[in-house]
Amino acid sequence: MRHKKVGRKFDRKAGPKKALFRSLCSSLVKYERIQTTLAKAKDLRRVIERAVTMAKADGAEKKVELLDCFHSYEDKELVGREAIRKYLSNLPKAIRATTEKYIEDPAKNPKPEFILDYLASTGDRAKGPNILRLEGIVTKLLKRIAPRFKTVNGGYTRIYKLGKRRGDAADMALIEFLPMGQVTDSPRKIGWKPAHTA
Repeated sequence: MRHKKVGRKFDRKAGPKKALFRSLCSSLVKYERIQTTLAKAKDLRRVIERAVTMAKADGAEKKVELLDCFHSYEDKELVGREAIRKYLSNLPKAIRATTEKYIEDPAKNPKPEFILDYLASTGDRAKGPNILRLEGIVTKLLKRIAPRFKTVNGGYTRIYKLGKRRGDAADMALIEFLPMGQVTDSPRKIGWKPAHTA
């Protein structure tokens, strides 16, 4: 019997298991909704909710425990037209259109949330390359996700059951952050979706 044992091993030793949850945490903050197995989603909830609680505190960007929850947390900097064009080609169509408009004329168009700064090669920088600075995982968590939950103490995510996976019949789930409008002081109720049947 496993008395006083919290969490699951996932058939991994400590290092690979930590890497798994770093990757899942990074993906959840980046996309705000990911699909994984139910067991991983339940254990991920414990890790990500602790990270959001740490991100709400003052001086959170300096906490080693918070940075330990994610793989690559630094802000990204793209230098040169070719690197920026390649990055934009991988964005979804609607986001790509607004980002391209902003890059064409930063003075007239609104800046997308994920862009920290854009330095065009004009004026004083006429001979320099274009530089696009993008927010990293921790920056997004601190500036966009944690402020959503300033008034609540926990219950930042929800899990939906999706049914069985074909092949190995593992229980699948969708884990996501609660949207801005659904965050309240009242206790969270989990609304389970029925499992999909083939």
